[in-house]
This record gives sequence, structure tokens and C-alpha cells, in this order.
Amino acid sequence: TGVARKFVEQELQKVISDRMKIFPKDIVDDENKLYRTLLKDDEFRLWAHAKQRMDGKWKYHLVTSEIPNAFVSELLPQRIFVTTRMLEQFVQTDDEMALVLGHELSHLILGHVSNSNTLGTFLRTVEVLLLSLDPTEGVLSLGFMSLLAGSRAALLAANSRDAEAEADALGIKLAAMGCYNTRAAAEVFDRMHKHDTESGEAKAEEAMSSSGSILSFLDSHPPTEERYEYLIKASEEENAERYSTTNCGGMRQIFREMLKREKEEEKDEGK
Repeated sequence: TGVARKFVEQELQKVISDRMKIFPKDIVDDENKLYRTLLKDDEFRLWAHAKQRMDGKWKYHLVTSEIPNAFVSELLPQRIFVTTRMLEQFVQTDDEMALVLGHELSHLILGHVSNSNTLGTFLRTVEVLLLSLDPTEGVLSLGFMSLLAGSRAALLAANSRDAEAEADALGIKLAAMGCYNTRAAAEVFDRMHKHDTESGEAKAEEAMSSSGSILSFLDSHPPTEERYEYLIKASEEENAERYSTTNCGGMRQIFREMLKREKEEEKDEGK
């Protein structure tokens, strides 16, 4: 979370700096005017809200469950939840865990949870309004309900696909900034894709019926082959080497110092 918080702060600072370069002097020199003007800027609001979500002391929770999942939620802020099944069945390395958690934090940073809830509420409101205008006093209500529910599901699915693509892009960047091997990390999505393909619909339905209200990571994050291929390609650019002189530089220096000390101790013991 430290890497994600730093990234958000940098993006927010960048937006403020960029806007101050183009705003009129009377706005830049007046803090109240500057703030009110920035509030009208979509990009500023995105990163300002992201900073609010990321601020605070974060805690990690391992949940005993047979449902593989990892998630964050605005309802339970500053908490990351990972189920035991997720670790046992899919995540095998720290690199893979970093990519999965980076993806989940990206949903929170980009406001996807809020956007999804807002869109769902809006579409349900539209349904109610249209049904209330039914001139047949209910005769067409069932047909309307079926059509509108289908439309809502399609719109939400499209919105979800876009959100997943955005979270994949930011998630792999955060993992790279955290100095993890993003190429190796992508294998967790291939593993989930193969499992999802081999298990088939029957097993998926069985898992859903026995899971209560808890969704599997695979239900809310369909691990398609295209996503895996995208992550592999993205890892060519988003990797630890890219940040070797910034985020990973300090860590690499620490590693070199520790390695040097270890070799010196071994040499001393051999004398």
C-alpha cells in the first residue's frame, strides 16, 4: 500500500502543478479560488478522492474460506482481505500476490467500486420511473422488467470490463513500482484462466450455491486468456528495471550491501 499511496500522491501533485501553470495568475495567487477551480477538474477530483481512500494505516486480513478471493472495500476502509483458498489454490509467490493486490487497490484508487454502485443505483431508478409511467397499469410491467433488467446487466457488464482493463493496467504498474517481477507475476492469471476453463459451468454453479453471498475472485474478475496475454506484454514495459533508479534503486542498494556483508562474513569464517 505504501507504493500505491506514493503513486497517488505523485499523480495528485502532478495535476495541481500542471493546472497552476495554465490557470490565470489571479486564480493561482488566491488559495480559495484555486481550490474551487480545481474542484471542477475531473482529474483533480479523481486523485484527491483516491488519496482520501488510500490515507490511513492499512491492515491485512487472512480469511479462512473455501472461496478463492482477494479484495478491498470502501465499506471497510484501509483493509485488504485475502482468503486462505486464494493462497492455497492460485497465488504461489510474492510476485503474484503483489499483482493481485495491486489490481484490487487499483479498483479502489480509480473509484470503480463507487462508480459501479452509482451506475447500478441509477439504472434501477430508471427502471422504477419507466414502470411508474406504464399506461397499461401493470399489464406491460413484467415485459418492461425483463427488458430493463437485461439492459442493466449488459451495461454493468460493459462497465465492469472497462474497469477490469483499467485495473490491470494500473495494477501491474504498482507491482513494478514495488520492485516485483511482473512477468512472473502474470502466471497467476494464466493459472486462474486454466482452472476456470477446466472447471466448467457445472462446478462454477456448484461453488456459487455453496458460497452464500461471497463471490469468488474468478466470478468478479473473469481470468480470460486475453487478460493474461495483455499482462505478459505489459510486463515488458512495466517491470522493476524501469524503476531501478527510483523506487527499486534504494532496495537494490540495500541488497548489494547485505550481499557484500554476507560475503565478507563468509571470508572471515574461512580464515
